[in-house]
Amino acid sequence: MTRFDPYGDPSLPVRLALAALLLVGAAATAGAFVADPESAAPSPVAYDDVVELGLSSETDALMAGSATIPRTQVFYSQLQYVVGYNGVESFAATFDDDRTERQFGYPVVAYVETFDDARPGTTETGLFAAELAGEWTPAPEAAYVVGSDARSPAGETVVPFRERDAAEAFAADHGGRVVGWEAVRGGSFDTDSAAAVRGMAPERWAAADDRVAAAERRADRPVSVVVGEDAPTVEAALAAAPANTTVVVPPGTYEETLTVNESVTIAGDDARVSGDGNGSVITVRARDVAITGVDIDGSGNQTRDPEAAREGRDRDDGAWDTNIQLGYGHGDAGIRAIDAPGLFVDDVTIEANASGLLLREGSRAVVRDLRVDGTDEWQDGFMGVTGMGSRVTVTDSAFSGGRDGIYLHRADGSVVRNSAFADNRYGVHLMYTGDALIADNAFRDELFGGVTVMTRPSGNAIVGNDVRDSGAGIQASGTRAYIGYNTLVGNELGFSTSSRGSLYERNVAANNELGARATTVVPSSRIVENDFVANADHAAAGAGALRVWADGDRGNYWEGANVGTHEPGERAYRPTSPVDGALHREVAVVAVRESPAVALLDRLRGTVPGARSGSIIDPAPATEPYSPERVAAALDPDAGPVRADWRPRFGGGDDDGNADTMTTRARNATSGVADA
Repeated sequence: MTRFDPYGDPSLPVRLALAALLLVGAAATAGAFVADPESAAPSPVAYDDVVELGLSSETDALMAGSATIPRTQVFYSQLQYVVGYNGVESFAATFDDDRTERQFGYPVVAYVETFDDARPGTTETGLFAAELAGEWTPAPEAAYVVGSDARSPAGETVVPFRERDAAEAFAADHGGRVVGWEAVRGGSFDTDSAAAVRGMAPERWAAADDRVAAAERRADRPVSVVVGEDAPTVEAALAAAPANTTVVVPPGTYEETLTVNESVTIAGDDARVSGDGNGSVITVRARDVAITGVDIDGSGNQTRDPEAAREGRDRDDGAWDTNIQLGYGHGDAGIRAIDAPGLFVDDVTIEANASGLLLREGSRAVVRDLRVDGTDEWQDGFMGVTGMGSRVTVTDSAFSGGRDGIYLHRADGSVVRNSAFADNRYGVHLMYTGDALIADNAFRDELFGGVTVMTRPSGNAIVGNDVRDSGAGIQASGTRAYIGYNTLVGNELGFSTSSRGSLYERNVAANNELGARATTVVPSSRIVENDFVANADHAAAGAGALRVWADGDRGNYWEGANVGTHEPGERAYRPTSPVDGALHREVAVVAVRESPAVALLDRLRGTVPGARSGSIIDPAPATEPYSPERVAAALDPDAGPVRADWRPRFGGGDDDGNADTMTTRARNATSGVADA
């Protein structure tokens, strides 16, 4: 049997129906383009009015200086939006992607930003820069410099010019060669993609291993002072201890508030440090400090400093989030680190009235076997870990209660792995944080979401996590993200496809109210080889063009897609269709699906702009789940967190192919079992 193709040539009656509807569609969309086939091509619009794809224009590298990404804006024949591509190479890559034509139609006209009079050059770090704004030029009329030393945060960048002489002058200064539009269309460029982010995930895991090992070595220092023997209090011991030595804190409760001003190790042995309910309990103001083996309680409950937040609002530095950084970064904490890079927190428990661990001003930290118990009501507490402008590596830890388990703000390169989160507002919450790895964590009963990435970062990998019984599993914005091998069960929403130019693969969405939601207005991500089973609704889509969730002959597995008279996998599946979307719940609707009227509507929705808005189609649905063992574990109410084998598949992991396991503390945080 031939696969049903909603994009193939329809029969004569269908063609007549299409012709009539195309006239309606043309009338409906002509206003959006302010053009028709008999008139001139539409003029370029203000870039603020386009729907952006490609590299994010709000990366830290660009916000920090004059770096620029050459831009393209494109009018498509079947799309009511003007699409803006950050990076000419981003648009060029669409010519080899048949999904673009299926979803948007063909490009009616494309304009590129040219820099003849903009005094173009590069920053000290090699990023392309221009002192003035570029001008819009029709793409076929421009001259392009390729292979120069100018880069974007994603890699090689193509620099357009209106006149060939200007292009040759730039190439003379920065290398490369001048080519025309056809060469750019057919070219291949050295830029990072979501697939590249997938390949880097094991490297980020290995980098976390290296950071932990280095922190252990730094913390291994000779003993200089023992509290109770050489000094009466911990505060006195810290004052007496030379740098690069260890202060031993024997069993007991120490009612003190401490400040660490030297590079020392505080090594507790069943010791508790209790504050007086005001401010932070331990403040670290030195590099390479280690705090191990202590319990901490008695911090204040101020979650932010109103005066610091007011100072942020009064600043005129162009950073809208300055008041957030200052406000969030100046609250109370069990451990507060200020300009203290190299902090190591190991085998520590914090009862948090506000933040458990607060890092700011470049306080890079390694955190292992940390437990933070927050407030019962999230509105009353704050974050388990707050990282403001401070990269953090968290492993084998547990966070329960309070606002967010981990909140990171401009903390690029952070790693959160092998940890457990329960009863937070958000489990892991990233703002302006890119190139992070969030992997092999377990989330339970998170009010709003397990993993949430806001604003527009780039290059995040969210892999192998298990999120259950939460508001949402994974909601990640930004660009070039890799979201794979996650298990999402019993949530209101499994995952959203809100990151642009990203790859969503091998995720299991089971028993959710909604398995997945397409949220970007203009689709640009690949959603392939995911398993959707036992969801109330498998998928939904907001306003926008048709979403094609397949890559060639690789689609997704949809429970119910293969019922009916056709051979399994031989008919396209539309999870947003009222008929297809009900097949896994009510098999009887197969009779409706096989009717001629529904077949006609399927064809219309696949070809007519006005009949396909807010739709998802999988032209190659799989006949069997891609991850049957994880599907079985997701449907087993007695199964614990699912551990996907993603690292061995990507070239990482142990020699025997086994992924690392959670510590007992982290497992217990999601299973309800108390620590032994």
